[in-house]
Amino acid sequence: MAVAEDLPEDIIVNILTWLPVKSLIRFTSVSKRLHSIILSDPKFAQSQLKAARQQKTLSRRLLVSTDAFQLESLHLDHTPSFGEPSSVRKFSFPFQPQWSGMSSYFKLLGSCNGLVFVAVDEALFYIWNPSIGFLKQLPDPGFSLNKNVLAYYGVGYLSATDDYKVLVASYSFREGGLQVQVFSLTTHLWQRIEPPGGSDIELDLQGTLSNDALHWLNYSIDEDEIVSFDLAVQEFRRMRLPNFDRDGKSFSYLGVCGGCLCASRYLDGACDSIDFWVMKEYDVSDSWTMLFSLKLSHPPELNSCSTEFLVVESSTVAANWTAEGFELIRIDHKEDEKLGQYMLKGNQICMIEYEESLLWISSYYLEQEKKQVKILETHQKASQS
Repeated sequence: MAVAEDLPEDIIVNILTWLPVKSLIRFTSVSKRLHSIILSDPKFAQSQLKAARQQKTLSRRLLVSTDAFQLESLHLDHTPSFGEPSSVRKFSFPFQPQWSGMSSYFKLLGSCNGLVFVAVDEALFYIWNPSIGFLKQLPDPGFSLNKNVLAYYGVGYLSATDDYKVLVASYSFREGGLQVQVFSLTTHLWQRIEPPGGSDIELDLQGTLSNDALHWLNYSIDEDEIVSFDLAVQEFRRMRLPNFDRDGKSFSYLGVCGGCLCASRYLDGACDSIDFWVMKEYDVSDSWTMLFSLKLSHPPELNSCSTEFLVVESSTVAANWTAEGFELIRIDHKEDEKLGQYMLKGNQICMIEYEESLLWISSYYLEQEKKQVKILETHQKASQS
């Protein structure tokens, strides 16, 4: 390492930028100089993420949380190792519930650029980077602890303003009403906004990010519809889905395929195929086109009451509830085949896709900044043991 120590820092930084996160975490123990560059320089973290995107070497993983207090991640890249013990990472919960009730539950709200946004006990909110152990609690939005439930939510990043936003709709049992708030990392404030108008609103829990907007399927009306939220202007809108005159299939989950908003359709019950429709031209209802129909060689029982789906670029992950817990099945879009299975205990599950990165958010206060440095150092030592 003596040769590397003699190199100018800009050359070292340029070399490190093109390495994957997993390797960089290992290098933090080589010297204090490398440790400082890799974990303490936000510009380096941004450069590394940009380089990984350019090279198409960004590692994508599935993050899963259950009410049995399991928090694990699995590979989502083109690899047959999905579910193999050697590829699974198990995390201890870095955030603690504020009460010990049986329904205490950790919800994964979404992820952008490797930063995962988490809700604890339906009222406390955190930013967390699983790759480096960064953890930061967001300001209190004012939801009553143990007296509210999250109705729907979503997370997005606006590159034009370099701002992360979190939308949370919370139903209060005490007040009997829905409250929607949006958090901006730039202002570090929650802002209360009007929920989408009309009584015919029953949205899916997790919003799908596409074109700087969050999207949810609306299940409360006969006609298929998407409710969107523009993160820049902070307005709700409605978008039409194709009409199939009740052919027995229903739109079940949203995702992103080929950079376009994607909607999946399938028959409830013993399903042997899933249709994927994409909106070729954003917010143009006539541009919906069937991308492909995924034929399942060994069809699982896909029941909307017992199966959760996550649609990503290259595959779909089905979480099928069984008497033993949740069976995770990864289905490749091109091969129409299952690429591994994995079991998790629990009766409730949250799944999101996240990218491995070195990003972290600097604090507004020096004492919190020092605390974050200690957290990162502790995580780095644990990852080496």
